[in-house]
Amino acid sequence: MEDVGISHVTDPFRVMPAYTGTVAYFRLHGLGKRMYYYQYTDIELEELYSKIRSFDSFHREVYVLFNNLSMFQDARRFSHFLERGEFPNLTGYTGLDSVKVVIENAGYPITKSTLLKKLGWRVVDIENGKQVRLEELLSGLPTRKYEDAEDVVKEIRAV
Repeated sequence: MEDVGISHVTDPFRVMPAYTGTVAYFRLHGLGKRMYYYQYTDIELEELYSKIRSFDSFHREVYVLFNNLSMFQDARRFSHFLERGEFPNLTGYTGLDSVKVVIENAGYPITKSTLLKKLGWRVVDIENGKQVRLEELLSGLPTRKYEDAEDVVKEIRAV
């Protein structure tokens, strides 16, 4: 790779590159069970920064490509962190209001299993500075069909 000047493109969560040359290029697909169905938490994005910041210090151009279903939101949040040193709220809300924003367009009526499959990988701000995957909140719900987002939120509140 060094002889022909080609950077080794990797996902730094899985393996660091063997060679980068003047350009360090990272490609992230997510850490979940299903490739591409992933949203990074703030903690994971901080870890990403820790993994790649040394490449910038060696006067390399550093590129990060988020190649997952939440790629635009993840890239926007990471860029915000790089510029301001903090992460924006995912939905503009916290707690069950954050959950409701994420699940409101799930395609109701919907079963618990379909809701988990479609949105369990998403992340919500449960409170300022604390995030969870929807899977953690949805897995404890009764197995049944849900009529709308409010129906789901009501069950989460009850559980």
